[in-house]
Amino acid sequence: MPIDLAMDGNVAIITINRPEKKNALTLDMRMEVQAVFQRVQDDPEVRAIIFTGAGDDFSAGSDVSEMGTGGVPGSLLKMRLLHRMLRGVSHTNKPVIAAVKGVCIGMSWSMALACDFIVAAEDARFQFAFRHIGLAPDGGASFLLSRYVSIQRAKEIIYSGRFVSGREAADLGLALEALPADRVMERALEMARNYAAAPTVALQMMKRQFDASAAQNLDQALDFEANIQPLMVQTEDFREGTTSFKEKRKPIFKGA
Repeated sequence: MPIDLAMDGNVAIITINRPEKKNALTLDMRMEVQAVFQRVQDDPEVRAIIFTGAGDDFSAGSDVSEMGTGGVPGSLLKMRLLHRMLRGVSHTNKPVIAAVKGVCIGMSWSMALACDFIVAAEDARFQFAFRHIGLAPDGGASFLLSRYVSIQRAKEIIYSGRFVSGREAADLGLALEALPADRVMERALEMARNYAAAPTVALQMMKRQFDASAAQNLDQALDFEANIQPLMVQTEDFREGTTSFKEKRKPIFKGA
């Protein structure tokens, strides 16, 4: 299968598995990515997710052999499938860590930015190459990039179409960490296992708060949390957290 799903305890590992093509994504693979993310979203046993690529690369983005084919109907279909895939990644309410080595280009960089965290190899190569093929950005690239850096920096990266190394990405805040390539997956697993042992519903609500914050003023943010918190105090994890604190022991969260 071009999109693999494996489990490490309560951590789902989703791998783009087409290394002979630098994990370039075909139209069928876009549908598979969306379907796999929906599957782990709905699986209560999954409490954290790692998204990565097989071999030496995360993904080279869209398969160039499919570019410009199918006329207007074909282009509309490509956009629909791309947007479903991006929403599948972005709307997942569990922590998602992108473990990035090698190239991460175009829609693949958008997908990584749609995750909660990027752990990158120092020599990873990120790029939005739209100018080089005469296109404007797609995959939410300009929106996602400008959530992390200033508008001027986002424009510079997209207008130039240049490569951004994993080290520069971390320095700019586009990646959480930049590490030697052989440590990327180890670090992603360490983080994912930590989140999988956390109070699952609480992390889901934290994620929703961050997602909503960009469109809220302070009063709206306060109203949102006022609706969330009375529900949170009814969870088993809240009772376990407060009980373990009183008993001076480490909590054991069950994700309920």
